[in-house]
Amino acid sequence: MQQCDRLTPLVGREFDEMLAGMDRTIAKCTEDRTTDVVRCLTGGPPHDFRTVVARESTGDG
Repeated sequence: MQQCDRLTPLVGREFDEMLAGMDRTIAKCTEDRTTDVVRCLTGGPPHDFRTVVARESTGDG
């Protein structure tokens, strides 16, 4: 919340409230920003950790 207090005078109350809301949803695990970014950038779902490790350890990536 300290960061929100510092940013409010600089960016406006609406933006401050939006950031605070995003932080709350992430903290409650109701938003998965990493999965959303991967889907946006690649058009597909992210690979699970074991798949990535297996691919990278064989040099197929």
